[in-house]
Amino acid sequence: MILILAVMGAVMPAASAAETSGRVDELAKRRVERERQFLYRAVEELNKSQGYVNETIRSLEKDQRRDIVDPSGREKDIADLLEWYRTYADWLAGSMADFEADLSAAYADDRGGVVRADRCYAMVAGYAKLGAQLDELVVHLDKLNDRTLQRMALLRDALAYVSSAAFIEERNKDRDKDQEKDKEKKQNEPGREQGKRKKEKDDLYERYKNITDIDIAMMQLELKSLDELQKHFVVLLAQGRMEQAWIGRKTLDYEALGQLARYVGRDAPDAIEEACNRMIKLYETDIAYFKGKVEDLSRARARVVPVGSLKTIDRLEELSDNYDDMKSRYEHHIAWLSEQAGAYRADIIEARKERQ
Repeated sequence: MILILAVMGAVMPAASAAETSGRVDELAKRRVERERQFLYRAVEELNKSQGYVNETIRSLEKDQRRDIVDPSGREKDIADLLEWYRTYADWLAGSMADFEADLSAAYADDRGGVVRADRCYAMVAGYAKLGAQLDELVVHLDKLNDRTLQRMALLRDALAYVSSAAFIEERNKDRDKDQEKDKEKKQNEPGREQGKRKKEKDDLYERYKNITDIDIAMMQLELKSLDELQKHFVVLLAQGRMEQAWIGRKTLDYEALGQLARYVGRDAPDAIEEACNRMIKLYETDIAYFKGKVEDLSRARARVVPVGSLKTIDRLEELSDNYDDMKSRYEHHIAWLSEQAGAYRADIIEARKERQ
């Protein structure tokens, strides 16, 4: 009996040590797998983002070719936005290469520890820089658009005035005065003298009293050209503002991912669960935000009525296409965010197992 107990006493510690070692190995494998999943998701997200940006670049290049000989400055406006998008695409490509290198290292080394939080914080800084550059472009386009709208309002008011019955009647009276036989007598009448003084004070009339049919035709032509130009600004402003919204959400996403990256490869189930919950809440907020944007785009798309000159109709069709493209981007992103939220819920379950 004593011999049996001695043997059992020798075996049980050995078995316990083996179980402990096996659990340590299992936890290490889970951490390595979690790091791989984290990096794979990052590469997948960057690949999708780059695809969206490249689609926009192709669309802008098509618009640029259409306006290559346009003297109104449209080509420069498109070129500036296109340059920004190319910078964006190059930056995404470089960032994706970094994450892909980390992913390759994660599969090449079973020891883990390859996830770097500074990669995510570099993404935050990169998005902030791109956002600031885009803000400058949008502000510049907004000023050009406002200036164009002000000039259009002046032309519309002027054309409405010179075609009004009051203006035509007043000008006809001026032209007929030389032919009136009782010119001097009527000019001396109090009512006529008062009317004359009122007319002399009418700066608007004085400005346009000598306008010719050619002048009016030129004003109408300028108004038509400005209307086409303004629609051009509307298209670029809509594109810029939609991209601003996208970049703003991406900045928040990578701030939260940076927090998760600090713990994903460590034995810290509580911190991992907290970070995953933060990601889930953020993605749920993103989903609600982009669903709202999809509804906004649908309403904006419905308000686009393709009327006007051929160039104006072209601009409005571009605007509709941009709305459709961004709506599609948002809808695909919503689906991806839902998948990611589900994946983080699964990560929480795994993290809780590590506490047991």
